[in-house]
Amino acid sequence: MNLFQFPTCRQESTVASAVACRESFSVSCRWAGPKAVAKACGWFLAILIAIPTIADELSTMVVEGDVSALYSNGDFVVWTPKSRGGGATMVAASTVAQPNQTPPSIESTLDVVGKAAIGADGRFRVELPAETPRRVYFYVLNAVSPEGHRMAPVKGNAFILEPGEVKLDMSNRGRFAITGGRYNDAVYNTWKLSDDYREAEAEQTRLYTPVEGETEEAKRERLDLAAAAQRRVLDLESEGRSHLARNHPDPLVRRLTIETTWLSGPWMLEALRGLAELTPDDPWVQERLAGAEESAAKRAEERKRFALGADILDFTAKTLAGEDVNLADVRANSRYVLLEFWASWCGPCRVEIPHMKEAYSRYHEKGFEIVSFTIDNDRLDWEEASAEEELPWINLGMGEDAEAPTVYNVTGVPKNYLVDSKTGDIVAKDLRGHHLDEKLKELFD
Repeated sequence: MNLFQFPTCRQESTVASAVACRESFSVSCRWAGPKAVAKACGWFLAILIAIPTIADELSTMVVEGDVSALYSNGDFVVWTPKSRGGGATMVAASTVAQPNQTPPSIESTLDVVGKAAIGADGRFRVELPAETPRRVYFYVLNAVSPEGHRMAPVKGNAFILEPGEVKLDMSNRGRFAITGGRYNDAVYNTWKLSDDYREAEAEQTRLYTPVEGETEEAKRERLDLAAAAQRRVLDLESEGRSHLARNHPDPLVRRLTIETTWLSGPWMLEALRGLAELTPDDPWVQERLAGAEESAAKRAEERKRFALGADILDFTAKTLAGEDVNLADVRANSRYVLLEFWASWCGPCRVEIPHMKEAYSRYHEKGFEIVSFTIDNDRLDWEEASAEEELPWINLGMGEDAEAPTVYNVTGVPKNYLVDSKTGDIVAKDLRGHHLDEKLKELFD
């Protein structure tokens, strides 16, 4: 037997296959015979002894990051949702305690994969155990602003944990990109780092930046263009994810794309059906497909139930003070009602509130009422956001599984309906900015 007949061991071998490969070489070398061949076998075995170590290194993800645009201290924490009762549960970036008790730290509510301190230059390096590629999240915790204020962690920061070395860079708007990982590149960067997406993001930022001295008419025109630019950004992300989830040759890329998306659309059902054909024995895919089919049926029903001219649906909910409020009673004492679904963590919801206050102040005496309902699952989050915003209207809650969001099939916020109180008919939907002003002016003036 000569050396060229030895089995082949590749760098991408797992620990188990590497050990098997080493043992196969050992047997072959014992039968090699000639001294020269035996000497060569000894050299090969020395290399193969190290293969499990190499494989271990290949099961580690090294993240080198630069978050100096926002942070110069704190901890970069990578985590997954903590399992509760057999299922993984997402937790809010805040914690709650009983009266006279110190609230638990945010970190204690997470399954922490790994963390590293952020240096004064905004850089960090963290090594994470990484075997099967999967979605993880990250927070920057314990960071303090230059003014000395504790900085709250930003929600929604996810990436793919996978073996290898990657780099993370963050902008001053909290946008980040991870480059260098095969699955991160496939799932995110194929669309996120494209010229079209970057140009659309830059245009969106430019148009949302206030212009000194602009007229009200110019401001409205700019905000309309900004809204269109934002839709373009979302469309590009949705198009990118849709293409990956429906067409990528690697089933794992398809699954990770579906797992990490928050922009579900009609393509999701097609993508899950295709993935179910590729991986018929994956229970996660089968469960997700069943849920998507149910959601598609609900959306079809929602389009009928909440079309313009349809009757509004009644519900009862509680205020922060614990008082019951029925939507039908609100209608009886108003001319038009804006039913607004929101959440403390929803940036677009919070941005819209000052403008809604102006409209409320202008038309409340004429019979305009606002009923807001928060889908926050944490009462403290609802309380703090309500206090910060000083909401002057009927403020109800709470939770995404409560009666109101269930009745209205609320799967995302902000979402609103303008209702004619006398007839109960929906006269407009999803009114934002000056579009709300224009509709109220049309109805009242």
